[in-house]
Amino acid sequence: MTPSQDAQWRLRVGLLPAGDPQADALRALATRPRAHHIPAVAPVGPDTGRPGPVRDLVVEDGVLVHGPPGDGPARWYALPGFVDAHAHVSSSGDLVGLLTHGVTSYRQMWGEPAHRYAAGVHRARTAVVPRAWVSTAVVDGPTTRVPGGAMVVDDRHSADHVLNEALGFGFDGIKVYDDVEPAWFAAITAAADRVGLPVVGHAPERVPIAEAQAAMWSTEHLYGLVPNIFRLPGDRRWQVLSAALDRVEAEGASRVEGYAGRFVCPTLVTWRALTGERRWTRPSPTALALADAGRTQAWTAAARAAIGLDRAAAAERGALVDRLGGLVRAVAGAGARVLVGTDCGNPFVVAGPSFHKELAELSRAGLPFAAVLQAATGAAHAAMRRGPAATTEADLVLYRRLPTTVADLARPDAVLVDGVLLDAGDLDELWSLRLTTAGLNAGVWPRGGLDPVPALPREKERSGAG
Repeated sequence: MTPSQDAQWRLRVGLLPAGDPQADALRALATRPRAHHIPAVAPVGPDTGRPGPVRDLVVEDGVLVHGPPGDGPARWYALPGFVDAHAHVSSSGDLVGLLTHGVTSYRQMWGEPAHRYAAGVHRARTAVVPRAWVSTAVVDGPTTRVPGGAMVVDDRHSADHVLNEALGFGFDGIKVYDDVEPAWFAAITAAADRVGLPVVGHAPERVPIAEAQAAMWSTEHLYGLVPNIFRLPGDRRWQVLSAALDRVEAEGASRVEGYAGRFVCPTLVTWRALTGERRWTRPSPTALALADAGRTQAWTAAARAAIGLDRAAAAERGALVDRLGGLVRAVAGAGARVLVGTDCGNPFVVAGPSFHKELAELSRAGLPFAAVLQAATGAAHAAMRRGPAATTEADLVLYRRLPTTVADLARPDAVLVDGVLLDAGDLDELWSLRLTTAGLNAGVWPRGGLDPVPALPREKERSGAG
């Protein structure tokens, strides 16, 4: 075991440490009842966006039961809990951010013991936390760019180790990365299929895209259609992306038809944040304060790069992300099962608010409202391999008014998490705790806002005095 791995195991409670005010708040919520009778609730079809017949919502021990018909018009509109299908959760603050914005489940796409522990906490009901699907740490080849964190596969023993670890420690899937060699990719995916483990992650660069599409449960970031440009020097990245988009767009439908029926998680919000453009991402001091200590340096460097970027270059990069949105529309049209994922943890991709920024990205890309809802709920629960249980577990997002646009989804009026009901006051209080724990004023980022409130000029600047 390497020193890094040893630290991971010793810090396995790292998401919920003793004495952490946010972790304590989540533990306190676990004492609440998990049985409720909520009158006059209209379920909203995640595949249509339309409300169904009004019924009373009955929850018993965290399980939905068939309630009686409602009396009168709907007082609530209920959607299945949202799923962030590509997350990098690293703190209790991230867990709070997800819950307060209606995200009741997430796929942790670089798993560590802390995430398996948090999944155990959810099952034990000793804290109210989102349901976690946890992949292994990344599996890569000998030329990996993350040698300290990847499980390198270059022989039969190391390939066996990947499967042994995934099964032995209860991971939900195996995550592959850019430099897995074709022969070992085939060996890993065949072994995983034999034991029923999904393979997710980056389509490896040396594996033909058709083979990756056929073997992988989900592919992330549109890699395989376009390269992982963030492996390249900064001065080359965006030209390489532009050329790749030119090729894909020239090939048309033939390039995306292999995605039919496959899960695709584009994470446009992180592509947008990493451009440095500032139409849809604000590298503000408020957001920077929410970065975990281990990420502050990367977030600060990203903010400096964004501030130093001239407007023309920013506009060019932003236009490339708009074209990636067109690519999402194309794969959806080819029958892909698009997922809403944020890649939160990357600079200025804050767990919770960025989920709704991704909904906005998919909407701007041209996906209809019902398709975005399906990507955030039904398709994402299927990607977590929840099965029939997903329809009976009391994980719901509740609204007083029928949501008809993605903007209507950003501030839930209540959330049910494994049967625990958090009303608007609870959600606002938790989100305020997230901000104040980071040393911020609770009013700088209202819950439901996609970005913090812009900083007001100081009194001296407003008056022109001095």
